[in-house]
Amino acid sequence: MPDYVEQTRKILRTAGRSPKTANSYLSHIRRLENTFGTRTVELDEDTLRKYLEDLVDEGKSLSYINQAQSAIRFMYKHVLKKENPFPGPGLISKKMPMHGIFSRDEISQIFANVHELKYRLALMLIYSSGLRVGEVTHLQRSAVDFDDMVIHVNDQNGEFIRDTILAKSISKILRYYIETRTDDSPWMFPGRGKTNCISPRTIQRAFAEAMLAVGIEKRATLGWLRHSFAVHMLEDGIDRKLVRTLLGISTPSMISPYMKLAEGRSPLRVSSPADRFLLKK
Repeated sequence: MPDYVEQTRKILRTAGRSPKTANSYLSHIRRLENTFGTRTVELDEDTLRKYLEDLVDEGKSLSYINQAQSAIRFMYKHVLKKENPFPGPGLISKKMPMHGIFSRDEISQIFANVHELKYRLALMLIYSSGLRVGEVTHLQRSAVDFDDMVIHVNDQNGEFIRDTILAKSISKILRYYIETRTDDSPWMFPGRGKTNCISPRTIQRAFAEAMLAVGIEKRATLGWLRHSFAVHMLEDGIDRKLVRTLLGISTPSMISPYMKLAEGRSPLRVSSPADRFLLKK
């Protein structure tokens, strides 16, 4: 396979791009090659757009995604001598794109059609706790606090990121799953071997099969479950700042697309504090 990173480096130098811009472009192209390998030179617009959407799902910043888009455009035009893979404004143009979401009924049907408990739980946690795909794959058993109904979210290196909620309905299934496990892996969803966790592709496969079984033809990504968590919380009257905190969103403007999608939001849909204790009596 030709060294497109080195070819891009030479053209960037000839074009007089700044070292900072050049290093950023090359970093993005390396990541693209690491993701697609030899297919990098023949990716179509849909595949590249999904690649950028996955960056959104991973929580990458707006500037990072814009830079990735520019780097891909540069390589395809100046190195591969192909047409612009992002005609028009591309995925992002100075603002976050509107995210896709599922209805509550669609989510229920998707879960019902994932027959292996491990994969169904992984999808449930993405939706019910607003986790990113990478966060659920690297979730450890010790990160779930059943007493306080909280999930301690860490990055891939084990560094603490934030706390998010553990749904009561999911906690019962999760307890059963843990209690019936026979392995001693620290991962909530282990992969092959004690040191490995489940891969995003494995969860994606279970998700795609469930979508097919249900008959949902939307061009959805796994991130739609997380987006749906945000929109449904807002529809139920939860404060946007709290939703941002649960999602781990640092930029206030990034919650705006969810607000626009939460058409049915109403402060009257929020639960009364009395329901937390009076209904138990």
